[in-house]
Amino acid sequence: MSGLDDILGGLLGGKDGSAGGSGGLDDLLSGVLGGKGGGLSIGAFLPVLMGLLSGGGLNKLLSGLQQQGLSSQVASWEGTGENESVTGDQIRAALGDEQLAEIAQKLGVSEGEASDALAEVVPRVVDRVSPDGTLPASSDLDRLFESVQRRATS
Repeated sequence: MSGLDDILGGLLGGKDGSAGGSGGLDDLLSGVLGGKGGGLSIGAFLPVLMGLLSGGGLNKLLSGLQQQGLSSQVASWEGTGENESVTGDQIRAALGDEQLAEIAQKLGVSEGEASDALAEVVPRVVDRVSPDGTLPASSDLDRLFESVQRRATS
């Protein structure tokens, strides 16, 4: 297995792309969402996250963060070293109030809870999809995120 199959397996946690192994996106989200109040659940969060990131959304979000002066943080996620953190407020600034309100409404949580969860998860997702230090092409990312979204909702 190579390329996107490896990335998909890494995101979902199993070498065969199935959910359930350690270290996958399910485990990542469990850890992040488990510490958050307000009823955020993996079942609700994963499809919303994948919807946000697909269709060029990840590149748009990363560009927004870079425009906010967070280029070093974004580069750290894409690179092979330690991931630098961002705050929920920085995610809000990059996404814009309208998009964040829409995400929070879909999740049934406050905008602060949604932006804090995204601030925890997005750096790790970027790190996972760029294991060699380079983001895959947008079309490959879209296929990956759509595949994860389909598996999450089936």
